[in-house]
Amino acid sequence: VGARRGAKEMLSYLHEFHAGNHADALKHVTLLAVLSQLKAKDKPLRYIETHAGAGGYDLRSAAAQKNSEFEGGIGRVWNADAAPAAVARWLELVRRYNGGAAKVSRYPGSPWLARELVDQNDSVFLFELHPAEHRALDQKLAADRRVTVLREDGLVGCVGLVPPPERRGLVFVDPSYETEDESDRVLDALAKAHRRFATGAYAIWYPVIERRWVQRFERAVRETVSGPIDLYELGVAPDGRGRGLTGSGMLVVNPPWKLRDEMREALPWLARELGIDGAGTHRVVELVGE
Repeated sequence: VGARRGAKEMLSYLHEFHAGNHADALKHVTLLAVLSQLKAKDKPLRYIETHAGAGGYDLRSAAAQKNSEFEGGIGRVWNADAAPAAVARWLELVRRYNGGAAKVSRYPGSPWLARELVDQNDSVFLFELHPAEHRALDQKLAADRRVTVLREDGLVGCVGLVPPPERRGLVFVDPSYETEDESDRVLDALAKAHRRFATGAYAIWYPVIERRWVQRFERAVRETVSGPIDLYELGVAPDGRGRGLTGSGMLVVNPPWKLRDEMREALPWLARELGIDGAGTHRVVELVGE
């Protein structure tokens, strides 16, 4: 997808440059909606994240300020006061991470957001290979007894963590897709984990850079797992070759039953608020039914 890098350069990716952008808005609104629905049942679950990052980001840093991508994401909706339920949940937690400040200056990573929704009897496993990112993540979250931080390949490690003893769980897959084989590795991990834990929920982020790639990826996911799959996509500009990251999507395997209703309210609102010059788009698609 986009400009490819060799496998040796995989660890050069740092999310700090992109923290809080429109892709984070979609993935985190979706993640929190899935977790909220799963936690509606008073039963323990296991949360697994394959590419956890640093756990949180300073938007005043040189990296975040380089392209100020957060201004097209969290920055545009920071002061929104009439957002749909799924968006409001996300905004409430980001504001909490900022200590109630009037202006956004910090952005939480998905590990922190997920940790805020899980209970004392839940377990959290966070994978991160990048040494600096892993160190930051470990410092932020490892003191929590529910959390295990691992410097391992999450696409390999997640398979061994399912099925969980809790018999309920969510695997969140959020790679950068900067290496040529990463989508194949995502599909391989999904196939192996789903064979072991077919009733688990799986949430997989993907970038929209080239529409034909997205269509191939959708087909491949449909062919990889059985059972229900929903697709939620947010675009902020017309997609097409050479335009860069114009949007992104989430594929949710075994979506909780009220998730689609929440996303049908959230995505049009996000498309309107984050779309550039009114060009925002969204898709809510039942890729595979019950």
